[in-house]
Amino acid sequence: MHDKRKAEAIAAMRREIACRIARFCSGLSPEEFDALLDRMAHVQWKYDTRPNIGEPPNIERQLRELLE
Repeated sequence: MHDKRKAEAIAAMRREIACRIARFCSGLSPEEFDALLDRMAHVQWKYDTRPNIGEPPNIERQLRELLE
């Protein structure tokens, strides 16, 4: 079931992205444009479902502060 929702979400993102960038990518072949849409939709899905929480903590700085 999860795969079906993922596929539907990616397909919707792909359609939306295609509408937005089609005029700027007129020089691409249909295969190149499809590959670009696939990549952009997957990246969008990734960051929509697993957003970046922030920068990882600076371990070296934390260790220095603890040792001081």
